[in-house]
Amino acid sequence: MERPFVSRIQERLEATGKSVRKAALDAGLSETALKDLLANPKQFPKLDTMQKLAESLGADPAWLAYGVSGDIVKAQEETAEQEDDSLPVKGEVAAGRWLEADDHVDVPAYDPVPVKPDSRWRREHQYGLVVRGSSLNRIAIDGDILACVDAIAIRYKPAEDDLVVVEMRRNAGLLRQRTAKRYMKQGNHVELWPDSDDPRWQKPIIIPQGPTALESMIEDEDGRIEVSIIALVTWVHRPIQRRRRA
Repeated sequence: MERPFVSRIQERLEATGKSVRKAALDAGLSETALKDLLANPKQFPKLDTMQKLAESLGADPAWLAYGVSGDIVKAQEETAEQEDDSLPVKGEVAAGRWLEADDHVDVPAYDPVPVKPDSRWRREHQYGLVVRGSSLNRIAIDGDILACVDAIAIRYKPAEDDLVVVEMRRNAGLLRQRTAKRYMKQGNHVELWPDSDDPRWQKPIIIPQGPTALESMIEDEDGRIEVSIIALVTWVHRPIQRRRRA
């Protein structure tokens, strides 16, 4: 029988830098018991053991035991209880367009999108961004709305071919650019690709592996640029265009 929780425990051991002995002691277990749990294919822990290990390793108990976030069920219940089936729209994505911080934050007000938020995540972690330009025209055209989930709030780990919202900042954050790109990992670096057939948008943003999966730094002729993955795009909403009347 498979024991996928073993790889999750080992992942947290590596992430926290703890030894098996230290993790066991912090969880109130013996080193022998934890080693046996990791090595013995017939060992399956009790739920309270996983709870103690999760606290020791700084992990969500439900994730450590079952591979899912303990917030999922709660988020689904909270979303279902909400009567307002709409998604707030908080700004735009536009490749190549640098804005001053005040302009970037104080974007024009948009009407909410009349669709239900995704029940997999909390409502307050979801929002829409309006597409500007043609750097995504294979999947989204100018005026479409990307449904996004806040990357930090959901502890997002980028996966190959995910569509992500990237924020770039220069001049100590005084200039900002938001754009949506395909995530591609290549050896020791990451490539963030446009999804477009427009000849202007055929080069990726290439970033080294940063201190976290969501943060990195690059340089160009004008200096350093901070690069952050701020959201996962879950779907594209296309508003119906109204016909103009003479």
